[in-house]
Amino acid sequence: MKTFLLSVLTLLSVTAQAKKYTSYLFAFFSNNTPEGEQIRFAISDDGFNYRSLNDGKPVVASDSISLKHSIRDPHIIRGRDGKTFYMVLTDMRSSEGWQSNDGLILMKSTDLIHWQHTAIDFPTRFPNLPGFDRKNLHAVWAPQTIWDPVARKYMIYYSIGRHDWEYPTDDPKFNQPYFKLFYSYANEDFTDITEPQLLFDFGKASIDGDIVYDKRNKEYVLFFKDEGRSVINPAGPNGGWRTRQGVMRATSASLTGPYTVEWRHLQKPGQYPVEGSSVFPLIGSDEYILMYDCYANGHYQFCKGDLKNFEYVKDTPTKGNFTPRHGSVIQITAKERKRLETYFGY
Repeated sequence: MKTFLLSVLTLLSVTAQAKKYTSYLFAFFSNNTPEGEQIRFAISDDGFNYRSLNDGKPVVASDSISLKHSIRDPHIIRGRDGKTFYMVLTDMRSSEGWQSNDGLILMKSTDLIHWQHTAIDFPTRFPNLPGFDRKNLHAVWAPQTIWDPVARKYMIYYSIGRHDWEYPTDDPKFNQPYFKLFYSYANEDFTDITEPQLLFDFGKASIDGDIVYDKRNKEYVLFFKDEGRSVINPAGPNGGWRTRQGVMRATSASLTGPYTVEWRHLQKPGQYPVEGSSVFPLIGSDEYILMYDCYANGHYQFCKGDLKNFEYVKDTPTKGNFTPRHGSVIQITAKERKRLETYFGY
């Protein structure tokens, strides 16, 4: 009975907190230089239009948290207690090459300003895991965090590429790195992770997983990018699906899968390539925003929908001190916004 009452009180507290959310906080990095590969924040009133905090300068210095002294792909969530925040990032400096990255970063905060941090290098952390050695590991990309109600732990999932998984394309000189999605569980302090387990294998390269629980349909929805050069995936409809570097969708009754792929792209028709999709709820609405990085065209694109179908809304201008790349958004309260604006300013 005591456990039940505590669960009810926690739920009521989180529900009450949700009613107070008034703004959106966007965590992102800004470009492929060491100065751009830093955590930046921006604020929005409507979820579509953003203004940078700290005059567009980093809010956390990469060289203070990262083994590579650069970061990419920040993903931020609010914890189940309503007052703790978790952020995970790719530990990478792109100027060293796209095959130079072997780890990720875990961060935890209670005020969105001061963060504990732990960098995890996979070959060092898992020295006896076959195929994850320094020579064979291609990259560890785009980690994200979600609460697993069955395991009762925070699950961190990410893309892993290995050289022994590479496959040929229509260019005989080029093999495509084969990325699959894996997951681990964080410890209670959010300073370590368990051994990687396979979460999702698309049949060809897939990256940038983003999982959202669909309460209406009681299923988990995995958004992901079909990565790499355009090839035929033999698992697709009518004997094959041609990958196009777009946002796709898969569903499962269980967080850890198996996931069933829907063979279609969700972004604005004709918009390729895109990456770094992130889905978050609109304040006071049953609808969700799907945003993604149109990296070849230099802007972000926003759509709106019900987790299954989305309609294009707008391209967000990226100029001056707001030039976002692959990031994520959470809802924040007026008090949290004021604290951020007071500390960082615009």
